[in-house]
Amino acid sequence: MSKQKKISRGSKHYQRRKPKYPSTGKAFLIVTEGEKTEPNYFIALRERLQLKATNVVLIHPEGTDPITLLKKAIELRSERKRESKKGSGVAYDEVWIVYDLEKPHDERREIAKRARALKEAEGIKFGESDPCFEFWLLLHKEFTTAQFVDCDAVIVRLKNHVPDYSKGWTPSAEFLNKLLDAIERAQRCRKHHKDTNGDGNPGTAVDILTSNLNRATRPDLRIKKQP
Repeated sequence: MSKQKKISRGSKHYQRRKPKYPSTGKAFLIVTEGEKTEPNYFIALRERLQLKATNVVLIHPEGTDPITLLKKAIELRSERKRESKKGSGVAYDEVWIVYDLEKPHDERREIAKRARALKEAEGIKFGESDPCFEFWLLLHKEFTTAQFVDCDAVIVRLKNHVPDYSKGWTPSAEFLNKLLDAIERAQRCRKHHKDTNGDGNPGTAVDILTSNLNRATRPDLRIKKQP
């Protein structure tokens, strides 16, 4: 299991005590709204891809709105850049904030819009899911463009495939091996909304992040299309 340690007040840092895998040369910072669901998923994917924990850093800050996540990402990106100049590490190649648009929906959209407009947000990527991260998980199992009232509705659908799902659930290697299916389905969702002038529900940008993570590992370790 991953060891959590405090890196600043209210933040959790999900990283191993000792690096288990060799560096692949690309570094990611992922700042998540969720304390369990998202970190559990990304830790499992990091392990599946045998990516070094210091190259895929996961942080859950005290606040959860997009602007708070963004500020933490900016702070940690600057800190890592300073360290790299001193020769004690490498700067992040990609910095992501991962959050939901569920509650309250319109307010969250407005906050996310303001976050994107901040000058300091330049270069930071937004992995939002509508209505929630569980929709990304659902795409590992099925494709749908049916709108969801809230995250509870997504979880009901997800439990048709993962009966034991809960907020503390960790995906299996078999589940993660469906990654390319989920990526393709997320792309189809975006195309659907573009073609129909949809509002983005359901949808997610987590596929872009996971696709980049998959490409960051050695070719022989990458998740491939399942038969």
